[in-house]
Amino acid sequence: MDELQRKIDATIRTLGGYFRPLSGLARLMEEIGEVGEALETKDEQLLKDELVDVLMISTCLANQYRARLGFLHESLGTFSDEEAPSFYRIVHEAGQVARTMNGYEGDKPPKPDDEIVPIGLSLARLQRELFRFARQLGLDLMVEIDQTNAKNVARDKERFALTRDPITEETIDHFKSATGSEELLWGAPVYESDRTLEENVRLALPSLRRFLRCAQVEGIDGFVLEAPIDRTDSLLTVKERAEQMGRIIKEETPLSFKGAPYRLEVYAPQLGAVSPYHSEDANRLFLLLESE
Repeated sequence: MDELQRKIDATIRTLGGYFRPLSGLARLMEEIGEVGEALETKDEQLLKDELVDVLMISTCLANQYRARLGFLHESLGTFSDEEAPSFYRIVHEAGQVARTMNGYEGDKPPKPDDEIVPIGLSLARLQRELFRFARQLGLDLMVEIDQTNAKNVARDKERFALTRDPITEETIDHFKSATGSEELLWGAPVYESDRTLEENVRLALPSLRRFLRCAQVEGIDGFVLEAPIDRTDSLLTVKERAEQMGRIIKEETPLSFKGAPYRLEVYAPQLGAVSPYHSEDANRLFLLLESE
């Protein structure tokens, strides 16, 4: 499953980027409806095709929320279980994904006492049913999805109107290259030199607000922003620039969600190599918002 997530991520990046999450949810529901059609009409070949499609789009959504499907399936015992499949359970888990996602992305914030089920867990439970159906059909879903993945690269190039996503921003690559971080991150858009610092921070706020709603529940470690500096800049200059970025964020974005606290950390080359916040990038400072 870890390898599947990497392959699908590479495919999506090749095609231009991930769908907006609510658009991805609509696609998931469409594909699940087609599984229902196949079951209703007893069309075995259609059922096989649609199981693969649901596995594909559900893995895309898992990637967008940084879910570790391999770990989740291991904890669920997916690949050793022998229970009969249930289309009702697929629908139930899809509904749970929609409920949670509506709180993150839509117009229905959760109540203070609502329990939020992680999207990754619901998607893994949904996928467990796919593997149960596949076992009954003698279908190797992992082989089939490899073939579908390759077909999608050839067929879907420039087919869809795709949008940028906080898991594909180059800011994450810049930060990881500079710090060696292995954290699960979302990122702000790359800094645009023809915009002011304030304008660049404001471009990141929509994704940052989404991060604040879902990070602690979904296990996303941090959100990274960047800004230009020079290695010759003083530590005071770096501090002032980071404080300006933090001030904009704090003024326009509540740094908590359902009581979850967050903190801001600064990474820059001016911080010595012995510092845990040292960065090897001579031209950028990084601001990392982490959940506590």
